[in-house]
Amino acid sequence: MKTMLAAAAAILAVTAGAAVAQNYGGGRQPSAVLYDQPNFQGRQTTIYGFATNLPRDFNDKAMSGRFQGRWRICEDSDYRGRCQDVNGDVPNMNTLGMGERITSLQAYAGGGGFGPPPSGGGWRPGGGGWSGPNQYRPTEGVRSVFFPYPTYDGYDIAAGSDSANAFCRSQGLGSAAYHDSSQRAQQAVDGAGRYTGPTNVLRDVVCRRY
Repeated sequence: MKTMLAAAAAILAVTAGAAVAQNYGGGRQPSAVLYDQPNFQGRQTTIYGFATNLPRDFNDKAMSGRFQGRWRICEDSDYRGRCQDVNGDVPNMNTLGMGERITSLQAYAGGGGFGPPPSGGGWRPGGGGWSGPNQYRPTEGVRSVFFPYPTYDGYDIAAGSDSANAFCRSQGLGSAAYHDSSQRAQQAVDGAGRYTGPTNVLRDVVCRRY
């Protein structure tokens, strides 16, 4: 492990902050429109990507919603309490037991989870198929592969061993042998592929080959 960490440190690239969409800036993030009356009537608010807490005047008020992509809606702040996955149009939240109960919500990036990129790639021996920033391409070792700037769908990945393992496996490799989480980003995706707010993110991930 010491040898592995030393090798990772030796090839560490100078990382510049990646540009990410703002919390409520449309960009390419999915959107959700919530209404305070059934059947898409009454006041409305639009959320892009995620909301750790809804605006005070809309907390526990939503009665219907139109969801672009797959979303997770939760009763409590920071995606806690009882949660429900939804997509498409929901004319009455009472059918889900969530009428006037939604406090936080977050969208799934892509199809959710760290699946292989749409190109069918991910990392492959010889360096082909890398979907991250070109200046941070993987470096191959005998028994491991070093990723200095792991991303998913163009976004930083929220820190944690589960996220590191999920990223490595999405590249067709084994579990993570090492990961750094000393940097913070305004937005990321978690190990399930859901957008999150400000959080520490993965940097310098070493994946086992098997």
